[in-house]
Amino acid sequence: MNLFLAGLDHTTAPVEIREQLAFSQTDLPSALMQLTNPDNGAAPLFTEAVILSTCNRVEIYGVASPGTTAQHVVDFLSAFHRRPADAFVHTLYFYQGEAVARHLCATAAGLRSLVLGEAQIQGQVRTAYESAQRIGSVGSVLHRLFQIALVAGKRVRHETTIGKGAASVSQAGVELAKRRLGDLRGREVLLIGGGEVSELAAQNLIANGADRLTIVNRTSSRAAALAERYGAEMLDFGALPEALARADIVISSTAAPVPIIYRHHVIEALDHKLRARACGDCDPPAMLLIDLAVPRDIAADVATVPGVHLFTVDDLREVVSHTIELRSAVIEIAQKIVEEQVQEFLDWMRTQEALPVLTMLRQRAEEVRNEELARALRRLNNLSPEQQAVIEGLSRSIVNKLLHPPTRCLREAAAHGQGKRYATILAELFNLEHVGERTASMVGNTETS
Repeated sequence: MNLFLAGLDHTTAPVEIREQLAFSQTDLPSALMQLTNPDNGAAPLFTEAVILSTCNRVEIYGVASPGTTAQHVVDFLSAFHRRPADAFVHTLYFYQGEAVARHLCATAAGLRSLVLGEAQIQGQVRTAYESAQRIGSVGSVLHRLFQIALVAGKRVRHETTIGKGAASVSQAGVELAKRRLGDLRGREVLLIGGGEVSELAAQNLIANGADRLTIVNRTSSRAAALAERYGAEMLDFGALPEALARADIVISSTAAPVPIIYRHHVIEALDHKLRARACGDCDPPAMLLIDLAVPRDIAADVATVPGVHLFTVDDLREVVSHTIELRSAVIEIAQKIVEEQVQEFLDWMRTQEALPVLTMLRQRAEEVRNEELARALRRLNNLSPEQQAVIEGLSRSIVNKLLHPPTRCLREAAAHGQGKRYATILAELFNLEHVGERTASMVGNTETS
């Protein structure tokens, strides 16, 4: 087994690069099949794969096929997203073996999030795993790894205070609006999107005094549900220009693959505001736009429009950077929990060292038992069916009792990091051809000395 991770996140790549390599839900089936079961006759890069793509990270987790290298994954990303490798390769990180398990457990625990301890990442990790499982790219190794990582996230949130008072990306966006504009009461707030980020934004807007909220989403049923829940106005997506024209604050978080708000939209909205004022001496209209989506919902050149202040998820650092210092003691406890979960995964991996040789041993024992049983029954050809069943049961019992001690011994050795050594010895003792080589290739670098 060769666990492999290639990825980039908010610490290595700006949003301009992250959005270029993001995988939408509709991308996942094709991407995962290309990684694990390509239809062009090429060898698969991975025998198992999961893609985790959020606003702050794009990561490919896999069990690498023999010969798979980091360059192969770079080439895949370049071809799939139609981007030159030179544009993003410097932002990538690569991990193998134990480091992959540690990274995923820490990620699920919120320790690698822009907003430290945020809870949304746990759901995103689960969604990535479940999506890959439905597509059929998850096997026993990634199944176990992701289950253990989800437990790590759950334990950190229940056994520490890291999540208490922790901001979400949505909350950080609302806090940024407050810092820029002060009191939100009386401000026209436009919320674009109907997912979890938008709902959290609505919660935080209401909690911070916003009382004039409009929600726009492509799926009107979602927008209607949010609007009813938070006492907001709901508009169809086609009414977006109208909604922009009256907005003081725009918070957008859709799953659109391309921007939905361009420079001319904002210019037209501000012109409409100016005409509506009918005031020659008034200050020029202004608009605060906070883009929480990756890929971005708002075109970058909108920031060049006079009176416009545009922020992306990367700009939220100024709001949340203090949380790392404030929670340093809690982080230490969380990291210990992560290490415990990593150790649990490594212990499980070590027990897998025993499986190939135990399977071969059981198969060999069954072959011998069947041969000797058939020989005995031929010599005792006048036995009744009941008598034959007794002899067959006797043969099975003898085999099971003989195999129990070496089976127990090998499993215990594997649990203590000696599985490869004991498996090789057992294979030689029982003349189980090539089991040692197969075992060594399966476990890769998970064994510790």
